[in-house]
Amino acid sequence: MLDTVFIYSCGDIMKKELPAKYYLAHFKELIEFVTSKCMHLLEPKHSEFISKINQLDEQSQCMLARVYSRKPYLVQAQSLNYEEITSPHQAIYTLKKAGILFEPNEQHYSQLLAHLTKPSLVELLSNYSEQISFKKSAAKGELVDIAREFFKACPQELAPLYSQYVINNRSDYYEYFEFLFAGKLSGGDVNHQNRFVMRDLGLTATREGHSESLSRFETLDEAQSNYLLNRYRLAFKNITDESDYVALASQVLVQAAHGAIAVVLKNKLLVRLYRQLKTVDSELAFSLLEGCVDDSEAQEIQIREQYRLGNKEWVKARLEAIIENPLTDDLLYFADDFLMRKFNKKTRSRLSAMLANTQCVLEIDELYRGEVEQGVNDYYTRQGMAVFNTENTLWQSLFGLVFWHELFVESPYPPCNEFDIYPQVLRLGNFYEAQQTQINERLDQCQTSQALLNLVCKNAAQYFDQPNGLFRWRSNLLEPLEALILNSPLEALIAHLTAMSKHYLQLKDGYPDLMVINNGQVHFEEVKAPGDKLRRNQLTTIDNLKNVGFTVHIAAVKWFVDPNRVYSIVDIETTGGLKGGNRITEIGIVKVQHGKVIDTWTSLVNPERHIPGFITSLTGISDSMVYNAPVFADIAKPLLDKLAGSIFVAHNVNFDYGFIKKECEVAGHFFKMPKMCTVVESRKAFKGLKSYSLGNLSSHFNLNLTSHHRALADATATAELLLLIQQSQISE
Repeated sequence: MLDTVFIYSCGDIMKKELPAKYYLAHFKELIEFVTSKCMHLLEPKHSEFISKINQLDEQSQCMLARVYSRKPYLVQAQSLNYEEITSPHQAIYTLKKAGILFEPNEQHYSQLLAHLTKPSLVELLSNYSEQISFKKSAAKGELVDIAREFFKACPQELAPLYSQYVINNRSDYYEYFEFLFAGKLSGGDVNHQNRFVMRDLGLTATREGHSESLSRFETLDEAQSNYLLNRYRLAFKNITDESDYVALASQVLVQAAHGAIAVVLKNKLLVRLYRQLKTVDSELAFSLLEGCVDDSEAQEIQIREQYRLGNKEWVKARLEAIIENPLTDDLLYFADDFLMRKFNKKTRSRLSAMLANTQCVLEIDELYRGEVEQGVNDYYTRQGMAVFNTENTLWQSLFGLVFWHELFVESPYPPCNEFDIYPQVLRLGNFYEAQQTQINERLDQCQTSQALLNLVCKNAAQYFDQPNGLFRWRSNLLEPLEALILNSPLEALIAHLTAMSKHYLQLKDGYPDLMVINNGQVHFEEVKAPGDKLRRNQLTTIDNLKNVGFTVHIAAVKWFVDPNRVYSIVDIETTGGLKGGNRITEIGIVKVQHGKVIDTWTSLVNPERHIPGFITSLTGISDSMVYNAPVFADIAKPLLDKLAGSIFVAHNVNFDYGFIKKECEVAGHFFKMPKMCTVVESRKAFKGLKSYSLGNLSSHFNLNLTSHHRALADATATAELLLLIQQSQISE
């Protein structure tokens, strides 16, 4: 039969059938890659395996590809029936004869018993009911244990079952080929076949213009050490018995790590194993940290633990050595801070001091709890300043667009295949070292702010939507970049771009939340709500920004209740629920401040789709009524202007808010507001009512609901309800 894939898109399900020999095509694609690009990374057993594959007939190759696409170690032969394989038994026989596939034998009895379904186990054990005592209602795990104990002495009794299975030995050879292609091992269903499936369905990002796949390793030792460390990584992830951590730790500790990527992977594994073993075997755990090579996290853990154990002289010497020759700025800040607090008897760390000595304290309406950045954004916007939510995306997109050619076109470490979209030079941390001349020449071309902006715009236009691994393309990507470039000192921009090229791994994140433009000057805001802490990576990045000339504020937020709040009570009518492609047909807004209505607004909206009859019966809004009404895109900007600076209020707020947010996204507008639900607030204010629907509340409180299920009428009634809620809160 054909393989079928279901694709979920915009609420609809599309079905796509894959070609019958789809698995074989990609099986051959992988083998071709290995034989053309990676022969220097193969052992004799791998070459021999490829030779056997090439001598197989197509039917047998199809069968092998199908077996290797399965997850279980044992595969039932009768389940291997596919349309492209006319004689599956013959194909399996050929693979066995060639010494590629094998049947399980007596030494596999334990795996076989675990593989059986519970009904099969019950049937098997029932054949030996006189010798085995068991309950058919027992859990499968218990039945497996009983079977293992019994057949341990007589595994030959399972001979009729062995012949029904083949061993899925993909881990012997084929898994290594997949690793050479992908550079990592993934558990579960993620293998090269899935990558190809997602690619061909257009559901995964790949590099456009990909011409050839390249080998990602230079030597066999480098490939093998990375492969084995990846296997250890998966083994760590899948451990279920705590005692297995000790054995794995011993294996990882002696495993050689050839190449920068292998060193990083080994360090991460050793630190993870340390955390598992520190309370079980402290001596082994500390040896794991000692086995790390130039790893900041391991050094920090060692220092903290040794200080806890009282080895203060050792700690002091290590801290001073780090300050003299730090691996990273992050480790330097740690060492400086730890030395100051623990040995100079300071009561507050550098991080705490920096947060305490903030340059500004902002009073923000407590309705922004949980949306503190939006609260600060609105605070500055109301003062006439331009504010952008930037955090890490601003600098990563600027960096990627300025150095696009150096990262993706002219890089000495290009991506290895179409699925690799993250530049290898950044992963290895040697971008500036590898391309210092090109980087400096690129920055020398930017003698003015306009020249820098032109470069960014040119690359954005040329490479828009090409996957890059650094940032996501957006329709408004250039807006904050233009504001940054034209309102910042050019020297500061160039200096920080240079720093990023030298230390990208340290400076790829930790950036302030907001960029604020005030009278042609840019400054950054790191927003901290009460109780928030400043992380060390933020300190690293903020210090770097300040050192090159940028102004950075740490905005400590103080909550208060704003007596001047403006509430926009919103109601919408739609063609149906939020899912299924339904659209808005009418919007009504009532604005309230200080307990009084200050504005109203309403508009029909052409939903650009048929309004179902039952909706027309409910709302009175028909296709003919909205025929000449504006589409949502035409009223989006006036609507957002009307809502700006207010609290979004609705009865069952997530429904109305969700629809407007979705429509704004389609129209290319960002939408985010503080919101309040009158259903929730009514339950708090008026406990014990049988129903909190708008209709029942209107009847109960005699609200002015003249035409239920029309937007402005419902918004008016909801506004009256809000005032009642506020009055009840005052009386309390």
